[in-house]
Amino acid sequence: MNNILIKFMLCILPFLCTSCFKEVDLGFPATVTFSKEGGTKTVTGDVAFTNADIHDYKTGEQGEETWGEDGTRYNSYKWLKVEYKEYKWNSKELTIYAEPNTTGKSRKLYIELYSGPEYHVIKVVQD
Repeated sequence: MNNILIKFMLCILPFLCTSCFKEVDLGFPATVTFSKEGGTKTVTGDVAFTNADIHDYKTGEQGEETWGEDGTRYNSYKWLKVEYKEYKWNSKELTIYAEPNTTGKSRKLYIELYSGPEYHVIKVVQD
């Protein structure tokens, strides 16, 4: 019985060691920069995405998602907000809102766009 269990574990070990998600280029920019005044920017890509999350890689925290009645989805965290349509509209467009930077320091957050098992990261920098 132990021999069968060992063989089984050796067979499934390679599957456990591989990641289900991989970063790919979905056609969106790698970096979006805002001035200290903040503002709004709309970016487009080549592939429709299902979800957009804002992440702070330093703290491990992430944004909060809300839904509009018309199928619009929002994700907000600290000074950044994103808006996009639900996946059923096959959206390839993301609107990014940055509040004015009154800290006097450069700041950055990351937006992760998911399309199935693939994702794309947009670094958002504000001076």
